[in-house]
Amino acid sequence: MEFLILGGLILIMDLLKKWKVFSEMEDSLNALMALKIPFGIVVILTCVGFWGVHGASGTFQGIMGIIAGALLIFDLLKLIPKRKEAKKQLGTVMTALAIPVGILAIIAGIIGLFMTK
Repeated sequence: MEFLILGGLILIMDLLKKWKVFSEMEDSLNALMALKIPFGIVVILTCVGFWGVHGASGTFQGIMGIIAGALLIFDLLKLIPKRKEAKKQLGTVMTALAIPVGILAIIAGIIGLFMTK
């Protein structure tokens, strides 16, 4: 469930970049933002595996992992539009979805850490 927590933290990093609270960490945030798509793939695969092994007790973690991983992979959609307005609107929508899902993914990951057999 560590990857689910990491995926949730990466989803929340959009909020940190918009707040500009951690201006010293701008380079590290940009480096992790570049790894969104590979982390998304890993989060989906590990959570599907967790769900398969733990069955009904891993349903919440499995579903949240699939949703969080899908949002991380959907960052590819920002590469498609050519206009700056479209990219800005897509970024706003993705941030509005990513923050609540990131918080829920972190909570699901913490629950999954304590519920494993």
